[in-house]
Amino acid sequence: MLSKNLSIITINYNNCGGLKKTINSVIEQDYYDYQYVIIDGNSSDGSVELISGFNKYITKWISEDDMGIYHAMNKAVDIAEGEWLLFMNSGDTFYNRSSLRSAMLIADNCVDVIYSDWTYLRSGAKICADKEKMNVRHQSVIYKKSLHDVYGLYIVSPNLTISDYIFFCSISSVKWVYNNAPLSICDEGGVSSKSSHFYQRIATDYLFSRCNKFKLIFIYMFHPIYHKLKKYLV
Repeated sequence: MLSKNLSIITINYNNCGGLKKTINSVIEQDYYDYQYVIIDGNSSDGSVELISGFNKYITKWISEDDMGIYHAMNKAVDIAEGEWLLFMNSGDTFYNRSSLRSAMLIADNCVDVIYSDWTYLRSGAKICADKEKMNVRHQSVIYKKSLHDVYGLYIVSPNLTISDYIFFCSISSVKWVYNNAPLSICDEGGVSSKSSHFYQRIATDYLFSRCNKFKLIFIYMFHPIYHKLKKYLV
């Protein structure tokens, strides 16, 4: 029998300040049926000392070299004991102290994925999750660990920045349920704001038949123009 219903997982590499915010956000939640797992990429900025200082709140943690975020996420999946998984990585926080409880009220045997809205840290903009458009973020997605037994782990490959999106697309046919409350606060920057990330996502949509060939060609042709114009219009 599992000791905890949910595994909250934090991936970190040399982000001590962000990690502290995330840890505090986790332990402030008013939902307690979870284990907390931290996977650190052998940080040298004081992150390991910080983790040690919060040791009584952390169920499992390791600090060692890895091959990037998705390799670290796969390590976490392997050692997590919860029926459900949530990746709340360093710098991410819960929307409020009751956010996790609100989402987990939906968790039952008939549900495979719980997805929620999120807000951006700097702008404060609230983003509405949309499963049909696969507009979701892993900080606001809670899913059953057993899905990895069927659909595999996250793809680890140099320069690939959308392994979580690929995984979510691959499990699109299972039972998803929307939680009508924001779950997380996250940064709108990072790799997801780069053009390469956008192109990888469009290619994935085509592979999963989420867009047709003509739409794919149109986007590849006109997105560079739009991207340049956007710099002058904003």
